[in-house]
Amino acid sequence: MNNNECRLTWRICMLLASLIVTPLTAVADEQGWEYEGAVYLWGAGIGGTTVTGDDIDISFSDLISNLDMAFMGAFVARKNDWGLFTDLIYLNVSEDIKSTATIINRPVKLKTNVALKGFITTLGGSYRVINNDTTALNLLAGARYLKLETDLKFDIGQGGRRVKVSDSGSVWDGVVGVRGQTDLNEQWYLTYYADVGAGESELTWQILAGVNYRFENVDAALGYRYLEWDFDDNDIFDDLNLSGPYLGVRFQF
Repeated sequence: MNNNECRLTWRICMLLASLIVTPLTAVADEQGWEYEGAVYLWGAGIGGTTVTGDDIDISFSDLISNLDMAFMGAFVARKNDWGLFTDLIYLNVSEDIKSTATIINRPVKLKTNVALKGFITTLGGSYRVINNDTTALNLLAGARYLKLETDLKFDIGQGGRRVKVSDSGSVWDGVVGVRGQTDLNEQWYLTYYADVGAGESELTWQILAGVNYRFENVDAALGYRYLEWDFDDNDIFDDLNLSGPYLGVRFQF
């Protein structure tokens, strides 16, 4: 994805967010609901380990240079102490990796093309257990869904044969966690989130922490996010993680 495409994707996200603000604000006024939407760029690198023990490490710079499409966003609805939330990520990326493997006690050079296409969403409900002048803390429970399509292409040796391994599938995991916000002053505030769960994967967990600044109509958000799965029955990955800084805007109405 080049710079023009990145700017176009960001403008589309901003336009979609602005289009939903007005009608949802009217609903919030009628029913007592409060809403929050967010669009953001997550500078996530991809890491993990294949079932053969090979490391996968795609940095954010490599990810951007090989990115075909990405969308990242979040939505929260609250009424009194109860809330609903969802967060979604879509990635389509590929990268060439050069490594060496030992085959029949001899080192053999490998060239591996890793192609990942994935959709991730975390959704559920929350209940506010702390709500004072500076801090709001919510307990949450829900589920995380990962849909992943993977292609690994191995070129073994110079002039050697090419081996292709493909897999696709999805996993559902139940998660529990906390989400909170603490005001530092009228403009600056902190946000933090953590969850952990299991189900069709052996373990999944996520942490997020950020600092935010309130403008007149939107808030700017800057922080760091880490998301991981440990799989117990996957043909390609033993574990997979996404991590890196994020930058975005939040709309509260």
